[in-house]
Amino acid sequence: MNVDPRNAVDTPFEVHNLVQQARRVHGQQDELGAESSATAHNSEDQASFEQQLNDLDIDDLDSAYPTPPSLCLAANSATATSSSAPGEAASEPGSCPAPSFVSARAQLAATLTGANLEVLRNEIDLAVQQAARWSPASAPSIDRDGVFDDVVRSSYVTLRRFQNQNSDCKPHTDENTSAILHVRNTARDHSSIGDHPERYPIDRARQAGWHMRGKTTTSPFVSLVEDPAKLAVSRDHWARAIANNANALHTYTVPKHSVWTPDDVMSSIALRMNAEDYDNIDADVDLMCSLGRTPTKETERLFLGGNLESYRTGREENPYKRESNE
Repeated sequence: MNVDPRNAVDTPFEVHNLVQQARRVHGQQDELGAESSATAHNSEDQASFEQQLNDLDIDDLDSAYPTPPSLCLAANSATATSSSAPGEAASEPGSCPAPSFVSARAQLAATLTGANLEVLRNEIDLAVQQAARWSPASAPSIDRDGVFDDVVRSSYVTLRRFQNQNSDCKPHTDENTSAILHVRNTARDHSSIGDHPERYPIDRARQAGWHMRGKTTTSPFVSLVEDPAKLAVSRDHWARAIANNANALHTYTVPKHSVWTPDDVMSSIALRMNAEDYDNIDADVDLMCSLGRTPTKETERLFLGGNLESYRTGREENPYKRESNE
């Protein structure tokens, strides 16, 4: 369920091609007719997405956004998939077939803008409308649900959180910083391509580690779990108390790149610990030992960002709540 950056970025930055491809396709579409594009481009959501896409600095993406190689190859295989049937318009050189364009836009929405599921589905609908303007009339319809399901499966993870109020999902610090901004800031601060310590920098890893050990008052993280049933029977009495006393159980479907796991934290600290760093080495050793004693069956996951509420996809009464006399 978690994102392992050591496996996520196997080919350096197909996402560069994907962003440039998306921009190039939009330019081609504009040339096909400004009048036909008025409806799609007047959408506030579309305008917001376009602005985020145009604002991206390609050089800042090198450590941040893994994109499936197959998607990028499809998006750049224009000549191989151009129509040659009589009466059908051939694709312009460098353009991509409509299904690949829609998939690429959806993947960009998930990874580059951190879209929630509602925005993701809306972006797919808008991309289908755009693609229809330059696709052959005989082209088969695009499976919107299939694109949506593929992107959710590859780029999102579903987690649960015990809460009393809907608003009980804010971190104690950086509560106004979105998850995607944290990811972009990391990309700007570090230049390595997909290197594990760069994607999970040591200072942030320490914050995550101490959060997992209960020091949350200065933390930018929010705790969730993959399996709430395991938290309800945890050996950690604080964790068990949360599961047994909260009023509700909330479900969140969040971008994978905003989630930290215990393995991510421990790997980053272990790879960056330095015996000559006298100010931190003892604390790092203590933290690693402490994390090593943390039960793993609770499947705790940390969300880095202040906008967890925008990813809520469900809420139910807490089925693990115990009455006060139990």
